[in-house]
Amino acid sequence: MRRLSTALIAFTFFLGLAGKAEAQRAISSDDPGQWALLYAKNLEKNKAALSNYTWQYSFEVMQDSEVLYVDLLEAQIDSGGNLQLNRLEHDLKIKQRHGPLSKAGQEGRLKNIQEKIDFLTATIRRYVYLEKGELVDFFDKAEKTEAVGYSNAIRLDGEDIINTGDSITLFGDRATAHPIFMTFSVPFDHMFEVDCAIQFRHLRGSGLFYAAEVTANFVELKRLGGPKALSIEVESFDFQKK
Repeated sequence: MRRLSTALIAFTFFLGLAGKAEAQRAISSDDPGQWALLYAKNLEKNKAALSNYTWQYSFEVMQDSEVLYVDLLEAQIDSGGNLQLNRLEHDLKIKQRHGPLSKAGQEGRLKNIQEKIDFLTATIRRYVYLEKGELVDFFDKAEKTEAVGYSNAIRLDGEDIINTGDSITLFGDRATAHPIFMTFSVPFDHMFEVDCAIQFRHLRGSGLFYAAEVTANFVELKRLGGPKALSIEVESFDFQKK
């Protein structure tokens, strides 16, 4: 996938900086509920900040390692807090079919893929922006260990958070109550499961976090001969103040 300037999920997703006093409380507190409240406050700050920006997404869609198409989308949050996407480019990599039946079959396939992308976009926002009560419950029940490979970071692993059968792993900065890395797994339907990984980064000069890179796999669990995966890679970039 091509490297894009300033590159979830991100879909797409910002997390704000806590104040110095709150950061000190976060680093000194062993109470997961307190850490969760600070984390939730940061999410709310960034939600508000995100509405002041526009940005772009690149979606690369692959099936069994074959690139099907690449979409370039413009994104912004409307006054109601909803993510609005506008397609700028659609680069179809697969050979276009001719004839009524072949064309209808390809259109059906692409429609099915778009449904999965719509599900992924909504699900990323839902899992990144857990509600305050869900966060407190998650931090209270999750297994807590040190995040290997990171300095002063905590790792939390929990199951059955929003949907039965889902799981979340979150790497968080102890000092600032910011996310570093997140994965989640959630059922799509009786045939597919979605495994998603989100890498967060700073937006330079703004004090904000965003989901720089998102990788999601829709795995067909019951397919004979092994799982058939639809993979979607997302990069967010070109953030501009409105």
